[in-house]
Amino acid sequence: MTIAEMVELLVGGLAIGCIYSLIALGLSIIIRATGVLNFAQGEVVMLGAMFGLATYRLVPLPFPALFVAGALFAGVMAVIIELLIYRTLRVRRVPMVNIVISTIAMSILLQNGAQLVWGSEPIAYPRLFALEGLQLGPVRVAPQLVWIVVLALGMMLALQLFLRFTRAGLSVQAVAQDPEAAQLMGINLTRAVASTYGIAGILGGAAGVLLGSMFYASFNMGFLPGIKAFVAATLGGLGSIGGAMLGGIVFGLIETFTATSISTAYKDAVGMVLLIVILLVLPQGFAGAMRRGR
Repeated sequence: MTIAEMVELLVGGLAIGCIYSLIALGLSIIIRATGVLNFAQGEVVMLGAMFGLATYRLVPLPFPALFVAGALFAGVMAVIIELLIYRTLRVRRVPMVNIVISTIAMSILLQNGAQLVWGSEPIAYPRLFALEGLQLGPVRVAPQLVWIVVLALGMMLALQLFLRFTRAGLSVQAVAQDPEAAQLMGINLTRAVASTYGIAGILGGAAGVLLGSMFYASFNMGFLPGIKAFVAATLGGLGSIGGAMLGGIVFGLIETFTATSISTAYKDAVGMVLLIVILLVLPQGFAGAMRRGR
């Protein structure tokens, strides 16, 4: 393998890893705030991709506009689902496992609903990027991959700024640390949890548009990336925001280089093997290992 091929693989792995990081971030902030493992997060990814494609068919907007449209639509849908279903279950004080099961039910319902609306056949995204690669010395990089990395990293930076410097972001973090104490301090738990799901939905929808532009859009496109994002979140440490970002990028690089060095047929199996290894060796992921090392 030449240096140029190595760099091209590195950029490709970084692009898909950034997508996994966005999905894993959504999973992590929901786990931190509510303790719920949201199995429907992959379908939120799918909704973002499908809405972005539907928007383009109505109004041929540039890619950044489609990116924003898909992200916002997925965020709104995530809030609606949380308020109508998950919050209702929490108010009735059902066991946590029942809420987790309800996320599995929502995953299936969203898949079937999308199949009814958009059909069962994969839909190709329009060509939104220049076809000629960017030439950097001997290395040729697809502009699409550069856009994906830039937009995904921009979303991650925006999330960090939101959580640290806005009132809503600080409320979300307070609820994640201690819901009862946050409520005593005057924070509206319903609003904070809904905001958390909205943020996770925006991240998932953004990932969906990026993923759809990279491959295709379909009613079941979010299932496997959702599982892989769970592996990435576990790799980084469930509930850790920094760990989710790092875990997604590391997992994307591992998957890309495995597909090249072994076979593309086994790249999905590698993720499952990695999950088992993490649970056996690093049950708390990178974040837990770093805390123990201090």
